[in-house]
Amino acid sequence: MSNDLLHRLRAPFRRKTAEAERDEGMRSHIERQVETGLADLRYALRMLRKSPGFAAVVALSLGLGIGANTAIFTLMDAVLWRLLPVRNPDELHLIATSGPGYTTYGVTYRQYQLLRENVQFFTGLAAYSPVRVSVSIDGSIEPTAEAQLVSGNYFEVLGIGAAAGRTIALEDDRVPNGHPVAMVSHGYWRRRFGLAPSAVGRTISLCGISFTIIGVTPPEFFGLEVGSAPDIFAPVMMQPALMPASENLLQDPIIMSTWLRAFGRLAPGATAPLAVAQLQALRPLFPQPVSKLTGKVIDEKFFLNPAGRGLSDLRRQFSQPLFLLMALVGAVLLIACANTANLLLARAASRRSEFAMRLALGAERSRLMRQLLTESVVLALLSGLCGILLARWATHLLVAFMSSGRSPIVLDLEPDLRVLGFTAAVSILTGLLFSLAPAFRATRIDLTADLKDQGGRLSGGRHALRPGKALAISQVTLSLLLLVGAGLFVRSLQKLDAQDGGFAREQVLVVRVEPKGSDQRNIPGTSARLDRIYKDLLERVKAIPGVRAATLAHYNPTSRIAYGTRLRLPSGEDKSVSALMVYPGYFTTLGIPMVAGRDFTDTDLSETSPFGRPDLVPVEIIGLVKDSRYANLRGETPAVIYQPFLQTNTGRGQMSLHVRVAGGSGAVLPRIREEVQKIDKDLPLFEVHTLAEEMDGVLVQERLIATLSSFFGGLALLLACVGLYGLLAFAVVQRTGEMGLRMALGASRVGVIWMVMKEALMLVAIGIGIGAPGAWALGRLASSQISGLLFGLQATDPVTIAGATALLVAVAALAAYLPARRASLVDPMVALRNE
Repeated sequence: MSNDLLHRLRAPFRRKTAEAERDEGMRSHIERQVETGLADLRYALRMLRKSPGFAAVVALSLGLGIGANTAIFTLMDAVLWRLLPVRNPDELHLIATSGPGYTTYGVTYRQYQLLRENVQFFTGLAAYSPVRVSVSIDGSIEPTAEAQLVSGNYFEVLGIGAAAGRTIALEDDRVPNGHPVAMVSHGYWRRRFGLAPSAVGRTISLCGISFTIIGVTPPEFFGLEVGSAPDIFAPVMMQPALMPASENLLQDPIIMSTWLRAFGRLAPGATAPLAVAQLQALRPLFPQPVSKLTGKVIDEKFFLNPAGRGLSDLRRQFSQPLFLLMALVGAVLLIACANTANLLLARAASRRSEFAMRLALGAERSRLMRQLLTESVVLALLSGLCGILLARWATHLLVAFMSSGRSPIVLDLEPDLRVLGFTAAVSILTGLLFSLAPAFRATRIDLTADLKDQGGRLSGGRHALRPGKALAISQVTLSLLLLVGAGLFVRSLQKLDAQDGGFAREQVLVVRVEPKGSDQRNIPGTSARLDRIYKDLLERVKAIPGVRAATLAHYNPTSRIAYGTRLRLPSGEDKSVSALMVYPGYFTTLGIPMVAGRDFTDTDLSETSPFGRPDLVPVEIIGLVKDSRYANLRGETPAVIYQPFLQTNTGRGQMSLHVRVAGGSGAVLPRIREEVQKIDKDLPLFEVHTLAEEMDGVLVQERLIATLSSFFGGLALLLACVGLYGLLAFAVVQRTGEMGLRMALGASRVGVIWMVMKEALMLVAIGIGIGAPGAWALGRLASSQISGLLFGLQATDPVTIAGATALLVAVAALAAYLPARRASLVDPMVALRNE
């Protein structure tokens, strides 16, 4: 057999052998790397166990920064980005209408019927309407609950099943008031029934009507509106029973009450533009709205709003503040990283002899650096765990803060993969960020000097402190930026809070009431009944001890007045103004001063029926009152006319009872509830607050930003000063011999204190020299973005910048004095003997 033939026969075996050797080599390499990594991990844990104080300080410092970032990111995720827990949420779209200068998301029941029957680009079209109901279980009356009227296919379109029992179906939604069934939320099931399976099938009373519980919603489902959490779901056909204040909105096709929100799931292959085109083609089937001011038809158009992330006013109100707060907590985390890097530099300096010995014995610098990086990443992950625990507490606290003066905000704050991934990424990146410089610094070793333990004692200390000084300067710079921001928002809030709203906030209780039929328009019998209820209510409340005055109005001073009217001036000019219907005593109760004329009296509330009057009727002006800023402490004061309630041609609607009390409201409120129950045991009381609390709700965005920016600014200042203190304390230790030599040569203790203080203040001055112009420039650049969050001052306000600078200098000087005083107490003989 020839050699060539033998070579060809052996070639495949050689290739297989070579491949096997490569695979074996790769496996061996991976195993060595894993073993080395595990060894580094064990070494890092062992070193941290030897220094529990150091590990605790780093975990606390970084944990605060990571926790703050995680808390704000969790809120952003819950409010802005999180998809609804339904089947294929990206397919959901809400039907909306836009007109000149406005957008509405509501449709009438008749419009919903037409859309459901004629639109083919949706696999299902469902609807819902929020409503508040009075609840009674086994005769026990509870506070009003949030509920939703939902179409029979609501849960089917969403792809939601029941956690217990069954969901509302089409068969439950065919006959008006024909199927009094309800589902309860998982949270309500837990709170009220203790998760008992027997709750399904029980009877509860809603607005005085008995309903049977047929099911429980899943625990992760809170409805489509982010921030609210309905406790009860009932069929749309039960509207007359659960909205007793309103007319039957199901039967009369001419009623233009857009009380329903319609949404659907796009059919396979359908696109939003195609669906909008079909919706617009159906527009002629709907009654066209007419402007009250011009009498012309308003050109309205349909559009689709993606509903996969739900709907919420929280996005509009808190989107910008959350992004701003994210930037603030990012700066806090950078300061915490710089602080930790300084600690690691000091720790590495104290271990230089150890590192020198290991290098002298043959250790590789790369292995040494990897061990230090592993130790830092372990610290960062430990800090991340602390941050998650802190964030879970902080997010609930923030949501409670955001709920000030309003109905409680309910959000799904459980960390999802996005939040956990963010926290893990921030922790690892943080570990690398604060550890790279100390690791490089620790491995740049002069073996001869460090083995003799002489490096950095007399002359080398200054050189060893350079990275720490740079980090301290960066901390001062970032702290000043945060303090300036906090000062701007705090001063802006103070100016807003000091604004004269035109009414007295203190000692006024606001209670919303809504008797049955209170929103039924043009029904004289109903109006007369409601007028008797309101008159009886006022008489009873005024007789309660501690009540100084009481009145009723359509709105309270913290609400936007939604009712407008057309006013024709003597000159013939038509003017559109806001109109507020009030009872006598309104101005006295709210402390609104009379400028001229008189207040309304009972004689102005005549029995003359308002029905059948023309749209424009002559009215007599009897008084002039001071301007009031309804729900708006910024901008211009709205033009408002006040009318006696019983002379207005409008539905009664939900009313606000205003009560001025002599002392606190705690003793008066139970008596008000008792008197209301005497009038009508099913009369619900909504949103009981003091007027001061409601004003806090108006300023909740500004108060949230001011409070959190102050907290983060203070935290940044604390971290920066701790970092400065640590740097100077380390410098004093490194330069003990120098201090002793100076004092041995005649330097005074005051001179030594000033020497250390001067060095610290120089670092602070450099940081301020960078931070103050930076704050001014940043204010100029971001003025357009944050101008809507400020009031009464500019983003470049020099007083705020000067005040923040003075505060920073004062606190930094105190932080520098402590190690400086310690340096002055060095015994020269002991210091020189140690050298």
